Amino acid sequence: MRYEYINQINSLKLETVNFSKLITSILDETVTAVRDINLEIAKKIMEDDINVDGIERDIENECMKIISLQRPFASDFRLITGYLKLISDLERIADHCADICEIILTGKVSKDCPCKDQVVSTLRQVYGMFTSALEACFTLDVSRAKEVYLSDDSIDISFADIITNVSSSISEKLVSVYAGADLMFMAKYAERIGDRCVNISQWIVYIKEGIFPGEKYFMQLRDMY
Repeated sequence: MRYEYINQINSLKLETVNFSKLITSILDETVTAVRDINLEIAKKIMEDDINVDGIERDIENECMKIISLQRPFASDFRLITGYLKLISDLERIADHCADICEIILTGKVSKDCPCKDQVVSTLRQVYGMFTSALEACFTLDVSRAKEVYLSDDSIDISFADIITNVSSSISEKLVSVYAGADLMFMAKYAERIGDRCVNISQWIVYIKEGIFPGEKYFMQLRDMY
């Protein structure tokens, strides 16, 4: 039974790693889709979202099977419950990517649209934040998790700048109201992906230390590392 249990835990880890690689690819392709206003890539990402949902359910079922049949405790229980939360955040990131691609397919945002490059820049920031979060997650690096958590401030600033600049562009009639609204929504989805990365950083601490940290915890870590 113990051999089977260890195999199930290892299988869960592998499935979660593979799922995270898929989401990384989707986020990377989303950056490209926005940069180039590539309708073909955008359509593919939207179509693939159904597969993402199916993979999430499969991993959830595997987690519940281990919990119900093997009754894990201590660090193993935290790992499994942490992964349950992790895959939920990964799936939501894929949803946000699909939402961005749905906006691209409406055709209101052109390749030379004012402020579009700012959205691309923010998405690149978020991509870096996301890959750092995953590296920290699978090594349980609390110090790296802290960096991810604190880096969300720069994403929030970028989002606020985009809203200000798009609003100005609309007022100056450099961009239509419809295109401007779509740019704002794109930026909001990028900001939400950053929030999901913050969640991942918190699950890292939960898995490693058995507590769910808030902002105070990460501020204290600023002085420790």
